[in-house]
Amino acid sequence: MNLRKYYGLLALILSALQLFSQEKTVTYYQDRASYPSDLVVSLKHVKADIRFQPAENLVIGDVDLTIVANRYSTDSISVYTPDFVISKVSLMTADEGAHRLPAGNTGKMISALIPIKWKLIGPNLVIRSEKGSSFLIKGEKYIIRISYETRPLAGPIYFIGWRPEEEGKRKVIWAHRPHNWLPYIEARVTADMFFTFDGRYKIFSNGERIEVKSNPDGTKTWHYAMRKDHPYFSTSLVIGDYEYKTSVSKRGVPLEYWYYPGLADRVPVTYKYTERMFGFFEQEIGVNYPYTQYREAPLTDYMYGGMETTTSTVFGDYMLIDPHAWWQRNFINVNAHELAHQWFGDGIAHLVNKDVWLTESFGTYYAKMFERSVYGEEYYENLRNDEMSLAFEAAKKNDYPVGGSQGGVQRIYQKGSLVLDMLWDVMGEKEFHDAVKLYAQRYMYNYAQTCDFIRCLYDATGKSYNWFFDEWILRGGEPHYKVSYSLAEDSLGGAYTEVDAEQIQEVNELKPLFRMPVGIRVYYRNGTSDSITAWIEEKEQKINIPNPGKAAIDFVLFDPGRRILKKLSFERSYEELASQLMKAPLMIDRYDALQALRIMPVAKKKDLLILVYEKNHFHLMRSAILDQMSKDRSEEAVALFRQALHDKDANVRKAALVFLDTIPPALKKDAESCLADSSYLNIQFALERLCSSFPSETDHYLELTKDMEGWRGMNIRMAWLEIAIRSGKYENLQELIPYSGPKYEFETRMNAFSAMQKLNYIDPVTTENAKAASKHWNFKLCNAGKAYLNFFKIEQK
Repeated sequence: MNLRKYYGLLALILSALQLFSQEKTVTYYQDRASYPSDLVVSLKHVKADIRFQPAENLVIGDVDLTIVANRYSTDSISVYTPDFVISKVSLMTADEGAHRLPAGNTGKMISALIPIKWKLIGPNLVIRSEKGSSFLIKGEKYIIRISYETRPLAGPIYFIGWRPEEEGKRKVIWAHRPHNWLPYIEARVTADMFFTFDGRYKIFSNGERIEVKSNPDGTKTWHYAMRKDHPYFSTSLVIGDYEYKTSVSKRGVPLEYWYYPGLADRVPVTYKYTERMFGFFEQEIGVNYPYTQYREAPLTDYMYGGMETTTSTVFGDYMLIDPHAWWQRNFINVNAHELAHQWFGDGIAHLVNKDVWLTESFGTYYAKMFERSVYGEEYYENLRNDEMSLAFEAAKKNDYPVGGSQGGVQRIYQKGSLVLDMLWDVMGEKEFHDAVKLYAQRYMYNYAQTCDFIRCLYDATGKSYNWFFDEWILRGGEPHYKVSYSLAEDSLGGAYTEVDAEQIQEVNELKPLFRMPVGIRVYYRNGTSDSITAWIEEKEQKINIPNPGKAAIDFVLFDPGRRILKKLSFERSYEELASQLMKAPLMIDRYDALQALRIMPVAKKKDLLILVYEKNHFHLMRSAILDQMSKDRSEEAVALFRQALHDKDANVRKAALVFLDTIPPALKKDAESCLADSSYLNIQFALERLCSSFPSETDHYLELTKDMEGWRGMNIRMAWLEIAIRSGKYENLQELIPYSGPKYEFETRMNAFSAMQKLNYIDPVTTENAKAASKHWNFKLCNAGKAYLNFFKIEQK
């Protein structure tokens, strides 16, 4: 080989080695929930005949599971049946249509019993061939028939009000998932459910109500049918003393609003805007509501806000409200969130828990967008502000991604919702809408994964958004930009604003630098402005914004509207912040300037804050100003708080009461007006503040409010009892103590435990109630019971 060829070959080898050495590995968190379960069989239809003996927590069931064999060789079938007492199991071949009849009533449609043996192994029923060999034919249908009893004591079916110690409490049976009371295999199914119970009570479940049949023994059998398939886990049951009102959506979908007898006046307040939600979602998603009807019911002792089950949403009865409770917690956002799940969660189910964000982020996002359509832009900006706060709380603990099972609630709900906002910004409204519509059409009545959604974006637009999902869904973290700017001139004497942006967040294999289009707008003192959108993807970047008129800069907005989930370090002068506070078009940018002024002395900013208060009416702005002015007792500050105590917005009145630790005498009459407030919460705060500020008039204030109860755990009455006992009226302990017991709903019990702690009062009855509460299945009540026991250093067993 001549030297020229030798050196050429050597150069080629070295070049290849260098190229190989430059290859990079890609690192993500390992997620155990990345893979779907193995399915020996596919469950297709559930036919259940269920009875109840609530005093014994007893469920009695005969259930037919129609399955299809998935494998050429099947030696066993496993069905989840935890703590079931099973009396009979049979397996048979199935004819089409057999599921239309009640369990046990199959006529000539069932054939060929298959010899089996079965055994309970841990929480599962395991079925095998009697001969010990493969016993199913791939692709063929079979029916598993199971007769059983079960007594689930701690969910997910709950018997409330049936025990002697709960006498007087509302009686209800409810379940928002089928596990522990129905034999379970993970699947999308159609269903025929037959529930038999005391005819004095109504029964609520999923799908079309086919028939309510009266039986000779005084019971009734309610038949509900799901003809479109849905996730079996999204099965619900509610039994209780209910009434319901009917309505229809604009497109004609039948709606049912369930409520407790005597509370019909709460239906218009609680279920406000439901019909409007249907039209909004159908337009925004581009696909009609995927089922044939919809119903909703409140639940006693419900520990969450709400839960979507297919065609049927359940929610905590603390949101079955009158107008005075609107500002404590109304049902609007929860209602919209759960309705959105009929598309994203039930219509389309996530295949693996790693992709639960496809359900919860979408539900959170579309609920937020609905409220924006009703309440406007500033309300929407406030919702986003709350979402960002929660997302950054999660970031303090770890950096798990949105698209993962470990990320926690704040990521799969709030951060995921913000990510969809950013995706909307990056794609544009029309392309975002087209992609979501395609996704909803392609995967309706099916399962989906994150990669399926990404593919729909590509197919709808012809553009790859993998980079976006890589940094915002598959990886954790958020960018932190350090920003500064200066006025500069080019070589031709032209002026421009030079913005320096540096990403200062931690960067590693799991969290590379972010790549995002960032808007920057420069406002000038002459009232004009210039803007640019720059892709920021390097560690440090300079962005130049032309300033042809060489105008003096008033202030600069980096990411106007705070569209990107980020942290921002941006030092600005008082004058710049004051200009931004007065002149920025969007409320959230004015709010950011207001928050940046917190460190300034009140004396320096007081006149500015009062002026800004008059110009801004949304409660987020006014509340933040009251917070910053709360320690000032000047005439101007007192006048501001007087105005706030009479504001038409209940949230502003609440802020005035909260931030006034002590009510000055000049505001006494104004605060007293809040004892007749339209908000139960404001009445509570007014009572507490007035009694602590003017203790000699406590009896007078107690007399004015002695007949008020309030809502959400009797909030006014609980405050009243605490104040009365603290002032020496110890006879009121006889009323307060029983509220900690099992006859009352969980929030009343929680408030009673809290009041006892504040009073530093301990007694044997409350202690026993706290011990029972500390073992309760409602985790909120459980935590309140534990808090009481810990406060008084009582041993927990």
